[in-house]
Amino acid sequence: IWLARNRATFEKKQIKTSFEIVFSLCSFLLYWTGLQKGEAVGELRAGAEMIRNGTLQLMKLCDPV
Repeated sequence: IWLARNRATFEKKQIKTSFEIVFSLCSFLLYWTGLQKGEAVGELRAGAEMIRNGTLQLMKLCDPV
């Protein structure tokens, strides 16, 4: 959320949907997961994927094609 606010404030980039923020969060979580060691890596990756998949399902509900 903080990064999205900074982009909107300082780079004048408009946030079109809240989904942008969630996908940005997932991308940073997955990146951060790659820097971790131990058994927490799998849990972090699974959590990021759950958030991503849940958001994709919400997007489908909000914008049926």
